[in-house]
Amino acid sequence: MRAGRRGNPSAGRPRSASLAGRLTRRRDQTLLVLVLLVALWALMASASTPGLAVAMYGLVPIVLAGYWFELRGALLTATATTLMFVVDKVLLAPHPDLGGATVWLAAMNRALVFFGVGVLVTLLLRRERALALRVRAQEEELAELESLRAVLTPRDVPDRPHLHIATSFTPADGLVAGDFYLVVEGPASSTTIVVGDVVGHGLEAARCAAFVRAACATFARFTSDPVQLLQLANTALSETSGTGNGPSPFVTVVCLNVAAAPESTVRWAAAGHDVPWDLDTAAALPGGRIGVPLGIGAEPLVVEAGTTRLADGRGLLVFTDGLLEGRTADRDRSAPIALFGEERARQVLREHRGATPASVLDALVAAVTTFARGAPADDLCMVALRAEPVGAAAG
Repeated sequence: MRAGRRGNPSAGRPRSASLAGRLTRRRDQTLLVLVLLVALWALMASASTPGLAVAMYGLVPIVLAGYWFELRGALLTATATTLMFVVDKVLLAPHPDLGGATVWLAAMNRALVFFGVGVLVTLLLRRERALALRVRAQEEELAELESLRAVLTPRDVPDRPHLHIATSFTPADGLVAGDFYLVVEGPASSTTIVVGDVVGHGLEAARCAAFVRAACATFARFTSDPVQLLQLANTALSETSGTGNGPSPFVTVVCLNVAAAPESTVRWAAAGHDVPWDLDTAAALPGGRIGVPLGIGAEPLVVEAGTTRLADGRGLLVFTDGLLEGRTADRDRSAPIALFGEERARQVLREHRGATPASVLDALVAAVTTFARGAPADDLCMVALRAEPVGAAAG
């Protein structure tokens, strides 16, 4: 007979200890408020004058009760403090200056002060705590965004035989977007390159980008067909998005698979994304049929692949819309939007014909940031590659 699994007797100890600690603190806080109320009673009973100065000491337990027990604690303590004044000055030790309606007017004045301070302190504390929670949430979101950004656009990409690959990511001046790239080994020593952009900004866009990138990285190891890779990623995204209550995000993606040398055939497919460009001529690769972005509708993704050959020395460029739509983030809202555009991008490529992929990307980034007069309004993500002769070392 298989022995049953024994429970861990210490598993519930941290939670029990934490609960016991909270109960102990609550007890001590309650006792302190009660002690202050008793001290206030003694002070009021020994005072020879019924002025507000003595009664104002009642604000101390009220403020503490509001801090520890929020509105209910503040109101209960204010009620107790007011009743103490009434009992002392009306029943136990009536003061000659507080006769008739005067004593009730004095009690009302003190009640207004006690209850007003209790409510005010509670509201201020609630606002302060809400602000602290908001700041903490923003700090956690920023930390998560930084972690996701490191995953989406890593500084280092794997070396691939007979390919010189360079990557570049230029963050926008504003909210974090969902741009990403992926370079991974595919079947038969091929190389799969994926560049994508989630529509939208912020944490949700970054999370969606991380999911799509992880899905592509997983499927790319088992298929060299860029169409199939996009279809698999689209299915995964659609299934995941269907479990949520909000609108489904959609992602533009371009995928390339470069066969191992000496064949070096490139197959590419795009879903709502700009097609790859020749790194030297700046011409868009011919062929293929661009499909809709990933995550739109439940129908299967319809997309056709384009094919070209990556001869020795030839290069390709894939990029997100931050290149062609590069613009300044700090512009006059009344002025028309000026975009970097295709012609400027193509001119940069022609001027750097034959340069290394890294040099071309540096030139493009410099041109876009100069045009935008600083950080652009949208993220710019690019991957450039150039085929090296079979006898050359990969860079």
